Amino acid sequence: MNTKKFSDAMSELDTKYIDEVIGYKKKKEQKPVWVKWGAVAACLCLMVVGGIMFAQNSGNIVPNPNPVQIPNPMIPVTSVEEMEKYLDFDVPVLDKEVESYYVLVENSYPTMGQINYTDGSNFRMQYGSGDISGIHGGTLEESEDIEGVKVEYYQYTDTTYAIWEQNGFTFSYVYTNDGSADIETIIQQFK
Repeated sequence: MNTKKFSDAMSELDTKYIDEVIGYKKKKEQKPVWVKWGAVAACLCLMVVGGIMFAQNSGNIVPNPNPVQIPNPMIPVTSVEEMEKYLDFDVPVLDKEVESYYVLVENSYPTMGQINYTDGSNFRMQYGSGDISGIHGGTLEESEDIEGVKVEYYQYTDTTYAIWEQNGFTFSYVYTNDGSADIETIIQQFK
């Protein structure tokens, strides 16, 4: 549309309509009264709840839960005989000086026996299969068959250990010197 046509079209408009448009004010749509009062009530509720929560926490009250004691998963025992009473199976013992005896508990049931020797070695035994040494990340150095039992020797940093399975039990032996003679003794005792 060019300016001449626009001007002609505007001149044809009745001034009465133009005055009416200028004086027209769009009516605002009003919300119902209950919406206004509902919003005010919600704000008051939030303020009351916030005030109550603030008042409860402002007294420097420190929660005082009852202390919880976790049961020790290791039961110290004084002898192999006492260990065997807990475990219900015979535990082979090396002819070395013993530092300590432990029964390890799993799910409130004694499952594993551990003997720590004064030379730094330790022996573990339990029903089942798998590695019970408690050492993760060891490298398999060699495997050996001792009297029909496959023994695997592992190395982890400065620790050498062996694991094997025999007659439904799994064993681990962590040793400081050459431990193959000790392992052979344990295997012979458990036949």
